[in-house]
Amino acid sequence: MNIFLKTLKWFFFSGIVVSLVTGIAIGSYLWHLSQGLPENIDIELDKRNDVLPTVLFDRDGKQIGELFLQRRVVISYESFPPHLIQALLASEDSRYFSHFGIDPIRMLKAAIVNFEAGDFVQGASTLTQQTARLFLLTQEKKLVRKIREILLSLKMESKFDKQQIITLYLNKVFFGNAEGVEASTQGYFGKHTEELTLSESALLVGLLPAPSRFNPNKNPELAIQRRNQVLFRMAEERFISHEEMIEAQAEPLNLSRMSDSTSDATAHYVEHVRRYLIEKYGYDTLYTGGLKVHLAMDLDYQLYAQEALRSGLEDLTHRQGYQGPIKSILPQEDGQLAQTEMAEHIGDVPLSIGTVVRGVVRKVDAEKGIAQIQLRGEQFGLLEWEHLKEWQRTWQSETQNYTWVQSMSDMLAVGDVIEVELQDYASSEGLFRLKLHQVPKVNGGIIALNPINGHVYAMSGGYDYTASEFNRSTQAVRQPGSAFKPIVYAAALDTGYTLNSRLVDSPRAYKTDNRIFGEQEIWKPKNYGNKLEGSVTLRSALVKSLNLPTIGLVEDLGPQRLISYSRKLGISASMDKNLTIGLGSFSVTLEEMVEAYGVLANRGQRVDPVFVIKIEDVHGNILEENGNPTEKIISEETAFLITDAMRDVVDHGTGVRAKAIGRPSAGKTGTTNDSKDAWYIGFIPQLLTGVYVGYDNPKSMGGTETGSRAAAPIWVDFMKNAVANLATEQFSQPPGVITVKVHESGRRAAPCDPPEQTFYEHYRVGTEPATDNLIHNLCDSQQRLAASEAENKLEL
Repeated sequence: MNIFLKTLKWFFFSGIVVSLVTGIAIGSYLWHLSQGLPENIDIELDKRNDVLPTVLFDRDGKQIGELFLQRRVVISYESFPPHLIQALLASEDSRYFSHFGIDPIRMLKAAIVNFEAGDFVQGASTLTQQTARLFLLTQEKKLVRKIREILLSLKMESKFDKQQIITLYLNKVFFGNAEGVEASTQGYFGKHTEELTLSESALLVGLLPAPSRFNPNKNPELAIQRRNQVLFRMAEERFISHEEMIEAQAEPLNLSRMSDSTSDATAHYVEHVRRYLIEKYGYDTLYTGGLKVHLAMDLDYQLYAQEALRSGLEDLTHRQGYQGPIKSILPQEDGQLAQTEMAEHIGDVPLSIGTVVRGVVRKVDAEKGIAQIQLRGEQFGLLEWEHLKEWQRTWQSETQNYTWVQSMSDMLAVGDVIEVELQDYASSEGLFRLKLHQVPKVNGGIIALNPINGHVYAMSGGYDYTASEFNRSTQAVRQPGSAFKPIVYAAALDTGYTLNSRLVDSPRAYKTDNRIFGEQEIWKPKNYGNKLEGSVTLRSALVKSLNLPTIGLVEDLGPQRLISYSRKLGISASMDKNLTIGLGSFSVTLEEMVEAYGVLANRGQRVDPVFVIKIEDVHGNILEENGNPTEKIISEETAFLITDAMRDVVDHGTGVRAKAIGRPSAGKTGTTNDSKDAWYIGFIPQLLTGVYVGYDNPKSMGGTETGSRAAAPIWVDFMKNAVANLATEQFSQPPGVITVKVHESGRRAAPCDPPEQTFYEHYRVGTEPATDNLIHNLCDSQQRLAASEAENKLEL
């Protein structure tokens, strides 16, 4: 018995010792873990918004973007609408106000569910734990991090009340587009948190488990499903009635116009402004100073411009034919394609009808005319030869001609990564019907501005900013070709020529400084299509875009005079002192060409392009305001005369496509050798728009891809939308211009001239053909001759 008692005692005291040692060890370990817990969490509650983003607005006050290092705006608990808190509790932690930071009951339930499922399918983290997790930015192992999370949760519950913890959470959690609910609300809905509706609150809370997956801009259907789940949970928890749930679930996504697509459309414009701001105000002020920048941009015009540019480049790409896969995946040793590599190139864009996605060619059956394309996940689609035929004609820039693809197997091979558009879904086959789509390799730019004050309403520098930040409107320097001719002809008018002056369109040859085998090279310029007109008027030479008469003008004016004239109009590009500059052989930006045309459109007044109208600091003080005064560069008469000739370019010449906007406009096309560059710059009295199209590494776009075909349609597409709400205005004739009826020989028309030999022409006052007795004598002579012939007939 004594031995038994001694043994029992020994076990009892040993148990106590072991328990004490274990307790001390665990306590020491927990104390050690607690030493690294954040101590400054309370600072977050009093944190002020001293790091403020620069906010960008369009000309009408619509917010179009922000420039920031950390997009976050801290707000108080009072700014949270009740249904936002209720949505958060229903979705994340319905027992929040009854537990002490951890929820043993919820942990037990989750353990049972996970055990029965044989996998981790349900979490047990409370809202306090989730808040703690936001402050534990460590790389520790999962178990250690979980213990620290629990310790911090308990610490927070003892230090803060429940409202303060929710405030910490909602001001720090990531919603997919920003950190914190206020910045996120502004981004998604263009409003403040306190203005959120029930449906919008549920949508935001629904993002929390997977912000990227449920992003309403990228995956609207998934976002709505998730929102509706949150609303259902709110009804279950009796936060809202069944009727309120049904009503909120029926609401559409009322997202702010500042969506991802809007960000893409404004990206080149915003980046252009960002560079200006950082150069003038510095890095810190730009990203933390809370500037308010009012742009000249009209958001509607900007969206029109980007859509027109993208559509035009896609149409051009379609005319060029299939240009090959994005990438070709090589098969492994077993002949199969690596699933991981395919998934990497396919991406995770949701599959919905009308969407363009990437796929990998898995099988090609040329005899049946079908190709099997693997899409996202285990989904597949069929691409049929009928949908590929339209891509048969393919432009080969190396050989400068088109080839015809005869078979599907000549276009596609297993492993090719291609883009396809989802046409429809055959549920019986479980397959999508596909149509080939190509991202354009050719690119371009578009600028639209008010010629009177220089305000740049729209500017895009390329098809896709995310693919290339290079700005083809302000950074690309390309040859303007015939788009420069209006400048040449304006200079001629300012040196005594008239629109009715006769020019010679005949072969020319010039010795150059280049030598071939020791002999001087001979330059023999030609007109487009090698046509010759003989004697033509200055107006006709511009309308028909004739090269030979233009070179004659440059020869008469002198290259240096033309260069100086161009400088006055805003063209700073380097220009060689030779005759070729008249044909636009130098390289210049679209922005500078549009600025030069602006002088013509603004009656001879030059105004610099304005991207930023006004900048205010965080206190509302105006830091700069751009009134942008005009400067008289050329006479109003010259500007009107060239504009009138350019109206004929639209009515009868290479710009005839521009007539489609249904109102008077003036413009000029430009095309360089081998169709490497295509331009169209045109205007109405209230709006000037320029378009450039070409490869970043210049090469031929196709033998028929002129300014008229490649660039003008983009101009028309944009202008049709842009002018919809503008009054139709005429180009007003200034007092210094007179309209005179003239004979085709160049003299004033005589009353007796046949109508088919006369027309009306505009002249600067003092340069019109003289009225003299010779004309009347001519008519008298013709009348006497006619009378004499009549008498002779009577005598006979």
